[in-house]
Amino acid sequence: MGSDKADAPVAGDERIHLVTVDWSRGKWSGVPGKHSREHVWHFAGKLSLKVTDALAPMAYRDTVRLDPLKSYVATVASAHMLAWLHAAFSHGVEVERYLDAAEGVLSIRPDRRSWVSEVTLKPRITFHPDHDVDAKVVEHFHEPASRDCFIARSIKTKVTVSSP
Repeated sequence: MGSDKADAPVAGDERIHLVTVDWSRGKWSGVPGKHSREHVWHFAGKLSLKVTDALAPMAYRDTVRLDPLKSYVATVASAHMLAWLHAAFSHGVEVERYLDAAEGVLSIRPDRRSWVSEVTLKPRITFHPDHDVDAKVVEHFHEPASRDCFIARSIKTKVTVSSP
């Protein structure tokens, strides 16, 4: 699920499609208020990892080499998604799928050292067919997700959510 424009420079910075975070309700579909925290990271280059919030590094250390930059963006996207899902399900909104093609911006600071200056989340969300959810409600859940997400509160990278 990676992008062909994986290394397209943008205005002196490098915007990279690093990861797609893919969550679906799966076996909990049709069970009101229940959802799994398991999801999949699809990295540019066709590497996919099944992820849950309890994944230990030993689970992939010997068989897969992860790029720390891609993992960073995936972690930011996953943590936001999990906080967003918590907010949505806490308000009775039945979500069926959350698919986010997150991008990171690798910038050069004045001291010529690089850093991830921004992560842009691009979630596409599918709801249970019986739920008609307004776009403003979807946007509203990003506020508590950003506020309550421990990863977002722990980093200096700017995290933005782009509406489809």
